[in-house]
Amino acid sequence: MNIQLKSTAAFAISMTLSFSSMAMPAEEKKLEEQNSLQAVVDNFTELVPIPIVTIEEAPLSNMLQVVTEKGVFYATLDGKYIIAGNIHEAKEGLPNLTRARLAKENSKKVDALKNDFITYKSENEKYEIVVFFDTSCPYCAKFHSEIEDYNKAGITVHYAAWPRQGVYNRQNKSQFTGAYYQLENIWCSEKPKQALEAALKRATIPRNSCENSIPEQFGFGVSLGVTGTPAVFSIDGQQLQRGYAPVEQLLKNIQGAQ
Repeated sequence: MNIQLKSTAAFAISMTLSFSSMAMPAEEKKLEEQNSLQAVVDNFTELVPIPIVTIEEAPLSNMLQVVTEKGVFYATLDGKYIIAGNIHEAKEGLPNLTRARLAKENSKKVDALKNDFITYKSENEKYEIVVFFDTSCPYCAKFHSEIEDYNKAGITVHYAAWPRQGVYNRQNKSQFTGAYYQLENIWCSEKPKQALEAALKRATIPRNSCENSIPEQFGFGVSLGVTGTPAVFSIDGQQLQRGYAPVEQLLKNIQGAQ
């Protein structure tokens, strides 16, 4: 049975759930289920004011899985409970179903932004990481000084622009920050890698402007919980480390997250 939930001020939802009952006519049952689900969704959006990506069936019966921009939540179909936490499948290794679902969303975001990252590709690529990066950050410079070591170890590094002052001026949201302009000069350069490396050496980069996804890259980092740079994540959004670490430690972190 298809149930279409109405649009709310925050989002529009369309979802399909399967139910069966002989207790009342099909159309009456359909309307009751639709109203009940809508009440659960409305209550969730009122209590948890986070933009929703999608709502779907949860791995547990009688629950909804609510995928938001800041994580995965669960809501009981009677509307009484909202759960924030991980669901593990009860088998060897205790697979984390919540993390796996969130990884799918993060992978979509990475795919959408990947062509806009500044990438240092390993010739013998075994792993890919996303590093939220600001050239004004000393530990970013330290990280980049060992980029050849990371690449030789089979790690492809994607730098995502993450201006530490934020994208927009706090006093005037219509103005960009100085940190944003510094990264725009690099990302909009004809040779972004050369511009990035020059900036890390404190060279002056010519003013460059273009349509870019720096605000989206910054927002993606915020959604993952980034608060400073460099912040290192797996390609599916699992945090590997905060700050700089030598290649041996980074490899351990990557392998431990798999």
